[in-house]
Amino acid sequence: MDQTFFLAANSGQGFYSLYDGFPGASAFLHIIKGGPGTGKSGFMKRIRRAAQEHGLDTESIPCSGDPDSLDGLLIPALGRAWVDGTAPHVREPGLFGADSDYVNLGQFCRLPLHERDRARAQALNREYKALYKTAYEHLAAAAALEKAEELYDAAVSQEEVQRVRAILDALPDRGGECLKQRRFLSAISCRGVLHMKKTVNSLCKQIYYLRGHAVLERAAKMAERKAERLILCPRPLRPEQLEAVLLPEEGIALMRAPAAVRVPQGEHLQSDRALAQAMDELREAKALHDKLEAVYKPYMDFDALTRHTNAYIEKLFS
Repeated sequence: MDQTFFLAANSGQGFYSLYDGFPGASAFLHIIKGGPGTGKSGFMKRIRRAAQEHGLDTESIPCSGDPDSLDGLLIPALGRAWVDGTAPHVREPGLFGADSDYVNLGQFCRLPLHERDRARAQALNREYKALYKTAYEHLAAAAALEKAEELYDAAVSQEEVQRVRAILDALPDRGGECLKQRRFLSAISCRGVLHMKKTVNSLCKQIYYLRGHAVLERAAKMAERKAERLILCPRPLRPEQLEAVLLPEEGIALMRAPAAVRVPQGEHLQSDRALAQAMDELREAKALHDKLEAVYKPYMDFDALTRHTNAYIEKLFS
């Protein structure tokens, strides 16, 4: 089984990363380095496919900006994880060789770029980053408008808190410390707003929708003495709030219900327009990044990369 989460969000606060907490202490982390178009995502996809062919469960981390690209992978049974350690989610080893190491795919790229290609790469990189900056400005505007909407909502519904208590009271108290993880279930991306519903349905058979933005915070605290593991899922637009609290071992998901709109229709439309503009800009940025990757591809020795990947996978599963 493959579970899919995001570890970053294009949010009202800009690029919001949870990569520092991945994969946790249970797995050795391989940090992949290499420029655009050097095969980092394809390398991880090959490893994932091999793991699945061996009947092993995986956790996949797609890129929040381009969900077709893989930015992280965890194979729990092997105690191994891989992550794209380049910007904007730069990672370095905690203690090299003890908890993490490097995988250098840049070694298969014949550098430096020729002068013409260097100038094109620099121009595309500037345009790409400028589009992300504008997209984040529109997401900040959408988040601010949403905050205004919440002024029309009541704070925490006591009725909802009692409902959560009834759900959790049916579970036995657990001894020991609760393992808490943070993952995004949704992403604002070049393909629109994506929701990992399949992941929720595979982990949790009972799904409860709760009203009120503060109820999930209360639910998370209440669940700590009941759950063996909690997956806390922030909202992508406003990651200071939760979208979901998952108790996978207990098969329970507590999800944020869509907020009722109680503001003038014009203000709500402004928020929707700002979000739509941001997603348009993310689509344009994706197209520019594809062009940037294309600049590097003629410099890549893909045959050597394939041989390296084949040998790496054979050793990994031997």
